[in-house]
Amino acid sequence: MIRVLIAWCMLVSVAAADDPVKDLLNEAESLARSKRNVEAMEKVEAAIILVDRKVAAGESISWSGMNGFRFAAKLAREAFLDYKKALAFSEKQLRYADNDYWRVPARLEMAMTYRAMRDFKKAQQMYDTIAAADDRYQASMAMPQAEMIYFDMSDEEKGRELLGSALQNADINPRERFGTIRKCATQAMTDGRREVALRWYALTEKMPIEKVEERARFLSQAWYEMGRIEESRGRAAEAKTLYRKAMELEDGEMRYRARARDALESIKYFE
Repeated sequence: MIRVLIAWCMLVSVAAADDPVKDLLNEAESLARSKRNVEAMEKVEAAIILVDRKVAAGESISWSGMNGFRFAAKLAREAFLDYKKALAFSEKQLRYADNDYWRVPARLEMAMTYRAMRDFKKAQQMYDTIAAADDRYQASMAMPQAEMIYFDMSDEEKGRELLGSALQNADINPRERFGTIRKCATQAMTDGRREVALRWYALTEKMPIEKVEERARFLSQAWYEMGRIEESRGRAAEAKTLYRKAMELEDGEMRYRARARDALESIKYFE
């Protein structure tokens, strides 16, 4: 009896490990990282065909299979600018989803595709649909909507107002909020607006974050980046102050503390 049980467990384990959909998607992601996008899309489409067959046979879709639709939509949108195909992948995920765990990411991908198409009305409808589905999603939808207005619609005044409000919303993941700060600052630097980039990073100091260690990690990066900007403006004294704050922040991220230390030593060497 024990031998039979062991053999059965081994068969179950092998079956669980034998997931051709997951294997194809893993290969696709690896190919995409190597910029072999045509081959990656071939793997993705092969995986989706297998998922379709599972559904037709009345079988359940694995987590990898459902998550694969997100990757497929993103790949079609970003690598090929094939918005029709990206929407088709997301719409299929919506049809197959039986709960909001998968409906929400499908609609998020659709919103991103509509944004890429500059169809902001449909993108807004997607965000509104997600927010209306459950109160939990209302706060998380504030950030992408604000980013759409600021970046895609180029309405900086309204966008800054909405982004400022979202950055102060403690219900939104702090990593997501700091990611937006970094994105805004990077764009400002690309446009040659260093003062604007400084103001974006400075918002990190006012951003409510419950966990002290998490707040320190973001602050160490913000202060280091602000130091770099000040140094690029020839403001050595201000740069040194910021580098020192980043370096001495006890719970700060170690790589930025180390970079701040090296930057300080470099300034001192040339003084």
